[in-house]
Amino acid sequence: MAKGKPYSFITFPLIKNFLATTYFKAFILNAIAAAVIAALSIEMRSYLDRVGRKAKGGWDLSDAAKTIIVIISGFTVAVIVYAIMHLLVGFGGGMLTS
Repeated sequence: MAKGKPYSFITFPLIKNFLATTYFKAFILNAIAAAVIAALSIEMRSYLDRVGRKAKGGWDLSDAAKTIIVIISGFTVAVIVYAIMHLLVGFGGGMLTS
């Protein structure tokens, strides 16, 4: 590997026209991230409820178990969404210091 930063062949962000340089753009980017995370978390809970209602082969999960699964999957989705947003538009870079 060449000297310098690891993965220096990737230029960030991929979409440079929508950096969070104004309050409006930052609010829009955060709203997009929050909406995707919330929608996927709600869909996970809905999926767990649908599978639990099946008569044959359904999971018999308690509400506490479903909540824990949704929290873990929501955290995982949030990390993935923020990583993708960082790759695409440099989202979250303003929180870094050097």
